[in-house]
Amino acid sequence: MSLPKRIAFVGNPNCGKSTLFNRLTGLTQKTSNLPGTTVEASTGNLQLNGEKIELVDLPGIYSLFTQSEDERLVVQHLIGNDESKPEGLLLVIDASNLRRNLLLFSQVAELGIPAVCVLTLSDSAKRRGVKIDAEALSEELGIRCVFFNPRREKNTTPILELLQSFAIPKLIGQPTQLAERLSTYWQQGKLPGLSEETLRRYIDIEKVIGRTTTKFPVGLKSITLKLDQFFTHKWLGYVLFAMIMMILFQGVFSLAAKPMEWIEMGFQQLTNGIEQLLPAGMVTNFITQGLIGGLEGVVVFVPQIFVLFFLIGILEDSGYMVRASFITDRIMRKLGLNGRSIIPMIGGFACAIPSIMATRSIKSKKERLATMLVVPLMSCSARLPVYVLLVSVAIPFADFWGPFHAQTFVITAAYMAGIVVAIILALIFQLFQRDTTQSEFILELPAYQRPRLQTVMHQAWLKCLSFLSEAGKVIVIISMILWFLSNFGPTEAMKKAETEGVILAQLDPSHESEIKSNLRLEASYAGHLGKAFEPLIEPIGYDWKTGIALITSFAAREVFVGTMATLFQSSEEDESGIRQKMQAQINPKTGKPLYGLPYALSLIVFYAFALQCMSTMAVMKREIGSWNWPIALFFIYGFIAYLGAYITYQAANHFL
Repeated sequence: MSLPKRIAFVGNPNCGKSTLFNRLTGLTQKTSNLPGTTVEASTGNLQLNGEKIELVDLPGIYSLFTQSEDERLVVQHLIGNDESKPEGLLLVIDASNLRRNLLLFSQVAELGIPAVCVLTLSDSAKRRGVKIDAEALSEELGIRCVFFNPRREKNTTPILELLQSFAIPKLIGQPTQLAERLSTYWQQGKLPGLSEETLRRYIDIEKVIGRTTTKFPVGLKSITLKLDQFFTHKWLGYVLFAMIMMILFQGVFSLAAKPMEWIEMGFQQLTNGIEQLLPAGMVTNFITQGLIGGLEGVVVFVPQIFVLFFLIGILEDSGYMVRASFITDRIMRKLGLNGRSIIPMIGGFACAIPSIMATRSIKSKKERLATMLVVPLMSCSARLPVYVLLVSVAIPFADFWGPFHAQTFVITAAYMAGIVVAIILALIFQLFQRDTTQSEFILELPAYQRPRLQTVMHQAWLKCLSFLSEAGKVIVIISMILWFLSNFGPTEAMKKAETEGVILAQLDPSHESEIKSNLRLEASYAGHLGKAFEPLIEPIGYDWKTGIALITSFAAREVFVGTMATLFQSSEEDESGIRQKMQAQINPKTGKPLYGLPYALSLIVFYAFALQCMSTMAVMKREIGSWNWPIALFFIYGFIAYLGAYITYQAANHFL
């Protein structure tokens, strides 16, 4: 038969499918959604016999009958009638677990799509005492089967030759009108007799295995079983997991710190160069602060995203991550989540952006959504500069509350508050779920293997490109909008600000730039918004300057510090100057410090809960495919933040 122009890679998770795909496509691949879905698949091109062939690496599945929404969309892609439907299938089968892999084959064979077969992990099969006769298996399946270890073998000639041999697979057992029944299954939510059918399939699969494999005794206990005595232990497993996660996220902070500094320095040099090249004015200001500032706000996240996904990739490729999901599943399931939710939630303490992207490993749409909804409540690293500034303004370093240092106690309490509210909201979200079916959580504990650094780095880089191309657009646009609001305002107000700036600058020439900038900001649309917000935020202890900082910090929470530095005519680096000037402000209505302890506690609570990050909202929109949830969460978490800040401010004013 003729060579298919579009070939889909199909197989179980952890069977080496993606590694084989990477071997064949190299750097020509890209990540995109399947047509009409939010399910991502890698695509790449291959030149064979002078023809261009499109290869598609579909997410791994165990069965065509699945409760998972994402996996269901993959199946729809296989049986659909649109132009994107594959013309051929490359079936990847784990030779060390032939029985389970042949269950998927027995279902796929009924689709009638021409296929070939690659047997991977033959070394693992040998260690388990299993020997497969590839020729006999080819005869049984009706398609050509070859052994290939994509982790070790770089010469893909056997696979290129295999692609010349597509054929219609033989059925294992009797035909079951599977395609028609799958449609019924999705409409009804369940299929009567499915368990019995699976049992019948396994009976026929056992006959195939008996005719194609031989068993031989193995002596030594495998290294995998020895390691699992520790990593999946009832109690020790949690301790080791906690240690590994601490190392992982310490790596996110430490390994990404220098590259982030280099990016910031590079953008600063670019800004300085443009300011020297172009004449001072609004156009230059727009380029340096609006456009370049927006780009910096996107690119600066790339090191954290890359490091997080690289380290997670190392754990996944080694075989550990599936064990982490296994040991935490019992706890997470009580919250309406599952074991795979733990990694994104812990990652939220570093940055919500890569953590939300990491929820792609969660197969259940319901549980993936629930995880994405609570990740922003984990106190990310961007909140820390805000916390540090506020406690240093309101709490002397020498203060102790009981046995705890006051500043440490407040910051730790802010982190814990996010975790507690996340647990509560996860339970509430579970109550409002219409889908009451038990989520599917099938886990195979694969053998431990040496991670493939080149593949892991490549996949992490693809995640970075995906972030830059999708979420980056929204972030840059919003940054430019914020620049406009901060630099333009009503004509009369801006003229008045310019006049006052000239007069006040004559009285204090050394701070001319800061004085004029402060007055322009107050007269701008952003300043008017701050003034308009003041009646709303006054009950929780904030003034109009804090209102402006709340608006500008929507671009990134840490922008709060820079905004307050500008408003108080100080440099961001001169933290002591910000503290002293904030400490000197007096509330004219109460005669007490305007930025005292009640203010600091209230604002810490607000930032702990509020979805005050456009980057997070942009990434969440991309992952969900709609603005509905990000906007809804903005108001829900905003309400929780406001209510918590109000209670905190009033209580602190009364008792402290």
